[in-house]
Amino acid sequence: MADADGAVAGTADCIVMPNLTRGGRAILFVENVVVAGSFQRRGVGRRLMEAAVRLGETAGCYKVQLLAADDEYVHSFYRACGFEALAQGFRRYVG
Repeated sequence: MADADGAVAGTADCIVMPNLTRGGRAILFVENVVVAGSFQRRGVGRRLMEAAVRLGETAGCYKVQLLAADDEYVHSFYRACGFEALAQGFRRYVG
């Protein structure tokens, strides 16, 4: 969570997922990055992404994997934060 001016300015879901590849090093997954409209273009999203990367480093992860909407504006933001697009994902809703 990112706060600014005493209010919740943005949130991101992060989970460290252990796995058996890369010597058993975990992956940090980031999803649902949202910045409140009144706080957009004020660096809140960038701070959230920097905090996610630090979390991944602290947890010994070998990568931070983003799950993002198929939106060019969103993709541009992540590229500006140092991420690169790697593959097309798939999903199946359940329940």
